[in-house]
Amino acid sequence: MGEKNESMKSRFKGKFRQIKKPEKDRSSIRKDHSKRTAFFVWLLIIGMLFLATLSILLSINTRSILNETNQLVEASENEEVKEEIPHASANEFLSSFVREYINVPNEGAALEERANNLKEYMVFNETFNDDRNPLYDLEGVSGTRTLKTFNLFHMEDKGNTSLYQYKVTFKNQVEREVEKEVRKGKKKEIKKETETEEEEKTLLLNIPIIYENGLFSVSAIPYFTEVPSLAGNIEYEKEAIGLEGYNGNEEENIAIFLNTFFEKYSTEPIEEMAYLMEEPQTLNGSFLFEEISDLMIYIDGENYKVSLEVIFRDELTNIQQVNQVEMTISKNENNFYVEEFNYI
Repeated sequence: MGEKNESMKSRFKGKFRQIKKPEKDRSSIRKDHSKRTAFFVWLLIIGMLFLATLSILLSINTRSILNETNQLVEASENEEVKEEIPHASANEFLSSFVREYINVPNEGAALEERANNLKEYMVFNETFNDDRNPLYDLEGVSGTRTLKTFNLFHMEDKGNTSLYQYKVTFKNQVEREVEKEVRKGKKKEIKKETETEEEEKTLLLNIPIIYENGLFSVSAIPYFTEVPSLAGNIEYEKEAIGLEGYNGNEEENIAIFLNTFFEKYSTEPIEEMAYLMEEPQTLNGSFLFEEISDLMIYIDGENYKVSLEVIFRDELTNIQQVNQVEMTISKNENNFYVEEFNYI
């Protein structure tokens, strides 16, 4: 019985060995990468569109810059280099013109001569070549205009032209015939007399000019304007001396030296002042020294700095001249010496 059982087990085992187990499918489930792929594709497309747009904008900007550069180069090539006006020469030219323009006679031949002379100063064009131009053709003149004084007041650059302003003083004069009643005995007679009416004016004469190749021309008819005031309410405070005040033994000696110094300063020649100051100067008799006031003495290193008011007076007219002065004074043994001298 036991042998049978063993035989059967052996048989079953053999059959089990003959049965082949199906092999497991080792292929794993594939992951879905489609979303990542789509993301990179869209990123690539957007990047290409951005680069394309950027290249178009850069191309437009570059073209614009090139166009502007070409325009500037062309403008620079076409633009004439403006010559700098020599003011001394311009003033010489205009001084003669001012005399010719302001002086107006009251006689036909003299007026014609004036017109011909003015043409020499004006630009050459149809307007100023015309004898009927009001610059030359003065209709209804009944008096004269005479220049008394003039001086250059201001110059202004106006681009293609320059404007020169002259302060001119002139006299207008008109002769009028008047009737006056004259008594002769018991009778009254009417007598004709000539009276002269005069007025003086001071104005700015504005003259526009052009300059080319060392020569000048007046480019338009001059015009008058009021003389402006050049005075301004400018606030200004004198800078304080930031030094320590001196009240020592030399105070009296410094005051004595200053009085002696200004006595010589007002009367002595410059050679004598060389012994008393570093940069000699003098009034050489133009004024008399009267006194000093408001003397303040400070310590300035090894020297003294003084601030004072000095009063001079004209000997003939007795007109007073008052000035504020600052000086730096050194002392060598028993002698004082002016290192710096400034009117303030």
